[in-house]
Amino acid sequence: MSLNDTIVACATPAGYSSIGVIRISGDQTLSLVKKIFVSRQKIQDFETNHAYYGNIIDPDNNDVIDKIIATFYLTPHSYTGEDVVELSCHGNPLIIDRITKILTGMGARIAQRGEFTKRALLNGKIDLLQAEAVLDTVIAPCNEARKLAITQYEGKLSDKIYELRSKIVDLLSFVEANIDFPEEEDIQNSDIGIEGGLKSIIEEIDELLKGAEIGVKIKEGYKVLITGRTNVGKSTLFNKLVGYDRAIIHEEPGTTRDYIEDRIEVSGLYLCLFDTAGIFNTAAGPDKIAQDRTISLVEQSDLILLMFDGSEPMNEEDLYLYNLTKDKDKILIVNKIDLNIRLNESEILCDSIKISAKTGKNIDLLIQNIKSKLLPKFDHKQILLTRQRHIDALKNAKEYFIRAQKAYSPETIAFELHAALDVIGELTGKVMRKEILDRIFEEFCIGK
Repeated sequence: MSLNDTIVACATPAGYSSIGVIRISGDQTLSLVKKIFVSRQKIQDFETNHAYYGNIIDPDNNDVIDKIIATFYLTPHSYTGEDVVELSCHGNPLIIDRITKILTGMGARIAQRGEFTKRALLNGKIDLLQAEAVLDTVIAPCNEARKLAITQYEGKLSDKIYELRSKIVDLLSFVEANIDFPEEEDIQNSDIGIEGGLKSIIEEIDELLKGAEIGVKIKEGYKVLITGRTNVGKSTLFNKLVGYDRAIIHEEPGTTRDYIEDRIEVSGLYLCLFDTAGIFNTAAGPDKIAQDRTISLVEQSDLILLMFDGSEPMNEEDLYLYNLTKDKDKILIVNKIDLNIRLNESEILCDSIKISAKTGKNIDLLIQNIKSKLLPKFDHKQILLTRQRHIDALKNAKEYFIRAQKAYSPETIAFELHAALDVIGELTGKVMRKEILDRIFEEFCIGK
């Protein structure tokens, strides 16, 4: 692979569709396109950021392959920073394959995964944080994750990291001045200045790390567990939330013998929702195994929806489950309010939400409470980390600053600060490591 190659790939999903987009980038883009594209306006000098209607032809026999729109983005005004042309043809795989083969036969090659975005990175159009945000924008599983990805793609996380880097450079300059010119009056109180600078940078890192748990959960999803004793309506609620009959429902207790799960978007959040087997004291055999799995899920969950049957009095199994989940974030739900209520309003149920999973009454209220529990109020201007790579890098950088605080000499402090700068550089891509780039871009699709 060479960055001097001209690359081509279909940028739209495989299969039949109304439109398919073939993306070409590299030094030979214009010369290749001019050999196969005949504009109806008879234009040869194409302008950047302009679209032209015409025919794609096979240069070997002048056979018209399709009528298309070609959009030109000339360097440096393109996604990759190179000459880029996007051919919008009909989304027939035969057409897309034919055009692609003609281009590769003339000297282009098929792009590797994420290579268009990698070229944008290497040509200085975006940094590594923004490159990752491109992927996160494409695969965002929910609206809140999409908002975070767009924020990072716009460069707001990058700006914060560059601001942090600038403070480190300023502090390092101060430390190195202390090493080179220890007698200068301006640095007589350098120890106080260094100590304050290190403390300030650590506090900024801690502020960034504070929002990491929220950011990662928004991106990767929350585990939400529906539990309760047998026949309280867990599967009915599960089906109502996922939007179709995913779980079997029957009036006979014990229909759900093992947990099932589905991934859904609820009020802008991505949830892995679990429907679990009921808990009852005499469980044995497979039922006991199912209950053990439910108990294990309780420990792993981010939120528990603990259900009670409003048409029956509370019993020992209800109390057992309440005590089992007492240290977990949960929402108490009284179900079956469409029936005659026989459940006493005990102290533990004073904050419960009363619903009918069967009719859907108050499900909207439940959804509002789920979002409030999972996504506590925070300043939407706050920068949220969404990737473990970002978290690990900042934690590593923080360790260097802590070591610098304990250092006995300016030389040692300078060494630690240089190491921290390298870590920050890897975070933004200013310091390139092949294994990091390969790991990131192998997640991309071919046409991005």
